[in-house]
Amino acid sequence: MSIAEPIQPKRHRSSVRSLSLLILFGMCAIFFATYFRVVVVSGPSMEPTYKEGDRLLMTNAYWLFGAIKKGDVVVVVRPNREMLIKRVVALPGEEIPQKYWSPLVYAMGGRVPEGHLFVVGDNLERSEDSRTLGAIPLSHVQGKIVGAKGATN
Repeated sequence: MSIAEPIQPKRHRSSVRSLSLLILFGMCAIFFATYFRVVVVSGPSMEPTYKEGDRLLMTNAYWLFGAIKKGDVVVVVRPNREMLIKRVVALPGEEIPQKYWSPLVYAMGGRVPEGHLFVVGDNLERSEDSRTLGAIPLSHVQGKIVGAKGATN
């Protein structure tokens, strides 16, 4: 006497595939919610690159996009919890380009302290940045910008 294996209905395979896709989608959603955030530009300090109302995609998953480097746009948080969007112009230990020097930069010796970044807005006339705030501690960097969508797009 032989025992026959039950035949799996096709419906079962389809539901397993659907469940797998649902789990994969959920894992992707959790990953995105954990490592990415949309921030909205407020103010003119990054014009003409970014304008008021532009939505930017920020990530703190540097391992996906590389370490922070000169030219990157980062989001930093001030002690009062205000977030600023600025461009990195000097890294820890580097000399600050003379075009960004201010009395505060002169007092810092013209170099970025270890563990800090020097950041400025693209619209230098209308930006509150490291020229007046000083070098920004790396611990205040919330993430770097990896994508943008204009408010009028």
